[in-house]
Amino acid sequence: MKLGIIGLPQCGKTTLFNALTGGKKPTGQMAGGGQVQINTAIVNVPDQRVDWLSQHCRPKKTTHAKVTFQDIAGVQGDRGVFSRTLLSALSQVEGFVHVVRSFQETSVPHPLEGMDAARDISALEDEFALNDMLTVGRKLQRLQEEWSKGGGRERAVIERELHLFAQLQAALESGQPLHDMQLGPEDVRLLSGFGLLTRKPVLLVLNSDESAPSPQEILGPEFDCRQAQNLLTLMGKLEMEIAQLDEKDAAFFMQEYSLSEPGLTRVIRGAYDMLGLRSFFTVSAEEVRAWPLGAGASACQAAGVIHSDMQAGYIRAEVMAFTDLHQLGSEAEVKSAGKWRLEGKDYVVQDGDILQVRFSPPARK
Repeated sequence: MKLGIIGLPQCGKTTLFNALTGGKKPTGQMAGGGQVQINTAIVNVPDQRVDWLSQHCRPKKTTHAKVTFQDIAGVQGDRGVFSRTLLSALSQVEGFVHVVRSFQETSVPHPLEGMDAARDISALEDEFALNDMLTVGRKLQRLQEEWSKGGGRERAVIERELHLFAQLQAALESGQPLHDMQLGPEDVRLLSGFGLLTRKPVLLVLNSDESAPSPQEILGPEFDCRQAQNLLTLMGKLEMEIAQLDEKDAAFFMQEYSLSEPGLTRVIRGAYDMLGLRSFFTVSAEEVRAWPLGAGASACQAAGVIHSDMQAGYIRAEVMAFTDLHQLGSEAEVKSAGKWRLEGKDYVVQDGDILQVRFSPPARK
């Protein structure tokens, strides 16, 4: 999973990046002259279930799921056309963590006039929509030229694409982000290579200080409540300072500020919900490992996440729930309780399932 940390200048993107990764990248620096600055780090997805499985099974290796965070500077909030480098960086992530300034700091001036979180969100959304309109418009022009010239691809294929991109254009012109559109699997596949920015899900993070009011007060009554489910508030500067402490000191400061869990845990949980992900586990003497999987995915698809050969030669999956193993203490007890089972390829994997895939390795030529 790769997430891009975005936001207007001086909103605290790099501060949040450091808080999430334990990094010490310089903060308060702005990318100027169209420059694109990207900080990248890979971190483990915190999961106490993986830790318990590791202690319980004593494997040679323990592997958490991973998330890549990219701190992407270059968005200015002035409805500018993005450079090819910036568009490339933005298009290659699966979702965005949009940092919105909601802290007061006279030494760090806001790039726009005064504090207005709802306006800042709209400013970035407008930039994304503008760049999507340009992408869609160029594609429509090429399709129209292809249609008028004839030859080449089948007319029905061109007509279908013309209809799709005309729909996208109409939605953008009416102010509708593309992620609100209901698209079929074929349309989703067709659009996968275009990197359309408003197609990507967004987790809003209000970067506040101790004196910040509630999210409702920060955003105002007119803020689109549909976005509230992908919204959380963090004290970015404090989280960054805590992330750079040792475990004992970090626990002390979290208690002092009534923080029940680190910001990293909250952001990743929000990202998993935003992307519709869940975790399943594989357990052996060699390795305990967590794997991210889309909600509604089958056991056969989960096998493919582990290795393509497993999906191609899938037979059955031995399945037990982590909660059952945790409660009963051993696989033997899970079986004795009738909670261990064999599932076919259409079984929908649940969050916390432990899978052992039976498969027939494909013949090699």
